[in-house]
Amino acid sequence: MLRHGCPGWLRILLVLFVALLLVACGNRTTTVVIRAKDMRFERAEVRMRAGQPVTLRLVNQDGYAHSFDLDELGLHIPLAGNETVEVTFVPREAGAYRFYCGSPGHTEAGMVGALTVAP
Repeated sequence: MLRHGCPGWLRILLVLFVALLLVACGNRTTTVVIRAKDMRFERAEVRMRAGQPVTLRLVNQDGYAHSFDLDELGLHIPLAGNETVEVTFVPREAGAYRFYCGSPGHTEAGMVGALTVAP
């Protein structure tokens, strides 16, 4: 007997494929570049979504050390002169967070920024 349409096993396979595709797309990592230069972060406002993986690419364009510190998320990343560091994490909770350079005198000189995590 011939049936019109897809066989049952093919329908199940298609549904599984679409489900896997949706899961893969939902967990795509976003890369955010933050540059440190002349005692400031060139991107001082950063936005992301809770539950979504994020890679921060931290670029120190100065010949001296900086750091990227975000206390609430436990990020304390030293940056040697002219160094680039990447860190990947998943922000779990929505909120507004302050990041800063923990090198002596740099926060006071204005090397701070804001990270907003949307629900």
